[in-house]
Amino acid sequence: MKTVYRIISNEHGVVLLKKRKIAKAFRWWLRENGFTYISTFFFN
Repeated sequence: MKTVYRIISNEHGVVLLKKRKIAKAFRWWLRENGFTYISTFFFN
């Protein structure tokens, strides 16, 4: 099973990422730049 990270924001839409570090960095970037987002993950 692989983990898939789904990050949803109004500005960028739905982003699906397979790497945890990239998802973590993207969430950090969104937070630092003042964007609101919803983050979930699921197993594929």
